[in-house]
Amino acid sequence: MLACSLTAFHGCLEGYGFEKLQENSDIGLMIKGSYAVRYDESDFQMGFNESRNEFWVTDDNMADYFVLKCDKMPEPGGIVTADITYTTKNDTKSKSGIKFEVEDFDTDSDVVKLWNQPSKMGVIVKILRY
Repeated sequence: MLACSLTAFHGCLEGYGFEKLQENSDIGLMIKGSYAVRYDESDFQMGFNESRNEFWVTDDNMADYFVLKCDKMPEPGGIVTADITYTTKNDTKSKSGIKFEVEDFDTDSDVVKLWNQPSKMGVIVKILRY
């Protein structure tokens, strides 16, 4: 019973959606375990500006998108403070000064997973290097 309680408690700490972030690798923005914006190479574009520490994903119509501007480049095991603007089904939302933990940084693919527990928001971005 104690083991079950500890497992449940640990799940509460990580929060609704963290496990979905860990399970997925598609570029996009996840809120409470569901993609709000998910990159699809057939009709989306993605971009990265290293000098501004900025990532964005938008559909070809520019109707669904997110823009993530970090205070510094994400590093494995680090924390970044970021501003994010994104679309929902009904409107556009912006949040400033969100602290994201760098949960995973695949140096082979340059894919980075960021997590913010209070808002239960996960972002998977790719550092595009040419």
